[in-house]
Amino acid sequence: MTARSESAAKTKERLLDAALTLFSQQGYAATGIRDILQEAGVTQPTLYHHFADKASLLQALIERHYGESQEQLAGIVASEETISGKLSAFALTSFEYCNRDPRVPRLMFQTYFGPTVPEIDGVLDKLTEKRFRLVVRLMEDAITAGELSPSDPEFLALSFCSMVDQPLNLFSRKARPKRYLTAELAHAIVYLFLGGAK
Repeated sequence: MTARSESAAKTKERLLDAALTLFSQQGYAATGIRDILQEAGVTQPTLYHHFADKASLLQALIERHYGESQEQLAGIVASEETISGKLSAFALTSFEYCNRDPRVPRLMFQTYFGPTVPEIDGVLDKLTEKRFRLVVRLMEDAITAGELSPSDPEFLALSFCSMVDQPLNLFSRKARPKRYLTAELAHAIVYLFLGGAK
């Protein structure tokens, strides 16, 4: 890599990092191009050299952080044998991603539950659907194997995802999410899901 291409790569990373910080703090709609330029310390022509517009910055962030993590998550879950192990791996890995960079889940929740961003319509939906379908397949396989009682796998998947995602949403906003998003919490969620509150 030449010095020039290395410098360009670093500038692009600065832009992505600045956008991630701002979008996760104040939301996509409330973040202007000037905010990103100021945060990244670059000029407008520099930004447009790397990205067509603000929406392409958001799309790049979503595909990088959310898309790549979904591929890794599927592999980690597949390495487990039992439904308990698979669900624990799903919850724990989700928590670990958040603990690595809490801005990422904040961005996802801000984008998913904030004002619609027509420019990236469908990108986040496609990725969240992929994650949800992974959990549906886990439920279907567990029902077939007799590990879970016959039930609607989509309802089970929705219930489990809600149990994992609500702590992610709440605790990613804390100063130190690692204090809350622990292996103990991941296992407790799986225990509650599989055993029910009796």
